[in-house]
Amino acid sequence: MVVTIKNFFSLIVVLLLTVPNVKADTQFRLIVDASGSMLISDPDKLTSESLKLISNLAPEERASLGVWLFGERPRVLLPEAMVNPSTKQRLNNAVEDYVPGDLKTDLESIIRMLLQTPDDVGLAPEFDRHWILVTDGMVDVSLDEKVNEASRQRIMTDLASALSERGIHLHTVSMSNYTDKELLQSVSTLTNATHTEVASPEALLDTFDRIFSQAAPSEEVPFEDNHFFIDEAIEEATLLVFHKEGLTPTITQPSGQPLNMSASNVSVAKAAHYTLVTITKPKVGTWEVKDVDLERSNVRVITKLSAQATKIAPVIFVNEPIYSTVGLFQDRELIKDTEFLDLIDVTQRLNLLSGESETELFKQSVGIANSQFKNKVDKLTDTGNYELISEVDGKTFVRKLSQFFSVVDPIKVTAQSQDGGLVMISAKPTNMRLNSLRSNARLIMTFKDGSEEQVEMPLLGEGYWQKIFPVPPNDAVTAYVRLIGITRTGVRFEYSSDVWTLSRQGAERVQVQQGRDSSLVALSSAAAVNRDLMPVVVTPQISVVTEEEIEEQAESEAAAAPEKINTEDDNQTDVDTLVTDEATLDKTDWLFYAVLNGAGLLIVGGGYFIFHRIRKKRKQQEINDSDV
Repeated sequence: MVVTIKNFFSLIVVLLLTVPNVKADTQFRLIVDASGSMLISDPDKLTSESLKLISNLAPEERASLGVWLFGERPRVLLPEAMVNPSTKQRLNNAVEDYVPGDLKTDLESIIRMLLQTPDDVGLAPEFDRHWILVTDGMVDVSLDEKVNEASRQRIMTDLASALSERGIHLHTVSMSNYTDKELLQSVSTLTNATHTEVASPEALLDTFDRIFSQAAPSEEVPFEDNHFFIDEAIEEATLLVFHKEGLTPTITQPSGQPLNMSASNVSVAKAAHYTLVTITKPKVGTWEVKDVDLERSNVRVITKLSAQATKIAPVIFVNEPIYSTVGLFQDRELIKDTEFLDLIDVTQRLNLLSGESETELFKQSVGIANSQFKNKVDKLTDTGNYELISEVDGKTFVRKLSQFFSVVDPIKVTAQSQDGGLVMISAKPTNMRLNSLRSNARLIMTFKDGSEEQVEMPLLGEGYWQKIFPVPPNDAVTAYVRLIGITRTGVRFEYSSDVWTLSRQGAERVQVQQGRDSSLVALSSAAAVNRDLMPVVVTPQISVVTEEEIEEQAESEAAAAPEKINTEDDNQTDVDTLVTDEATLDKTDWLFYAVLNGAGLLIVGGGYFIFHRIRKKRKQQEINDSDV
């Protein structure tokens, strides 16, 4: 009997040791608007297909997934669970059964509910939280607009801050032109996520694919026409091909034979508008695909010969430079063989994403320094969603890296009229990447007579800048904020906000208006002289690091390059510290200002001397007159 008990406990120990302690490293919570208008915005139920796409892309037993609906009330469509075949099947059944029809849009309640919903599944330490919200409307909980506005403000302040503090990325997707863009954009920006306005329901699939790529970056091999090349180092390839409804894509192997979708090394997930095919140990050579939308499709790979790039922050500020470094790794070791690296060509291109269209802003070869390919992209002046693509051509292999990020204004400036002819200007950071303590905000004011005044804005304890100042009666002022920004990773940039027009008639209250009102404020010569301080909208300009700059940078770096590219720091590479002081004066500047100050003192002193002489002479004249 004792032997039996020993054997029993031995078996238990063996089972415990052999069962893997698998935990998810990514959490996906999908939040879908169930109001009746979604039937019009998404008649073909592309939202349901997009939910399936996330479940199909997510690695099994390595990610969790749950789906919630909101409208008149929040409710669970699919309880959060580890992604596996059972979860995928339950999701398929759930999305087929639900029909939108709610009469209200209570966004506040669903966010509160999810913040209070515990993480029931096993999640690894430091796991990533990516929540995706799809809606086609605005906050609509009451016929009283004051009630709706109060709910809206709580979402933008209290709830958005709670999401940010917990490290939750709330990606928002607008399904129509009637959504509250300001609300959705502000919440996504604060939580280091993206806001996307889809031009059509079909674009929702592409949006979900991009969001997944942000949450779980992977290497790709690029398409050349309708072909792609698989080399010996690739262990697994996953094709996500988009196509018209009813079409079945054709995938041809290097041998010329069509791929057997039922083969043991092939798994397939099919939907009406896309097909996902995963091939383990794919055959080496050139593959071919037909009946697919190549512009939207991609081939993700797992490989022993990989390309890695420094991580780009999900949210970048206007005018903030991006430092990008690409390295090649063999079995996770950085390749430093100069003869091998001399054969490598690395090209980067930047696309501005707008709806279903893309605008290529630049395409440039990247230079090499310290066994890595380095580039600098700066002066991104337009807000929006971007994609930085790095392509590595090694002659016998190719790799592609796609990095998605948003460019946003670093501060939100508001103007409020106060009693007594006063105006309060506030500048609040839109994202916590801005280091408020090290940044500086100045208020630039131009008056109706052309005179200009610059004042430093005090930083309040709440973490934003504010300045209260008077507007003279019967005057008009244009004002904007100039920011010298420093990110929390030490990157310096400059930014000028939009202009506000502030006008006052007599002793009345100041009228505030966003934008420049030419009927109230004349463009003076003084304003023209200070044109470098005025906010100007220009086409995005890209500065690429030259070979000389790369060599200088390489010489200034200590010892050798790191063995591994740091992908954890926000928008940082192994370059030296990027912080520069706000303003420094060289010798010429000091001499110039010294001369100005000296001249000023002479003028003041001379004026006082002349005034004193005149006054003394006048007194003497008065004495003489009195004597007479």
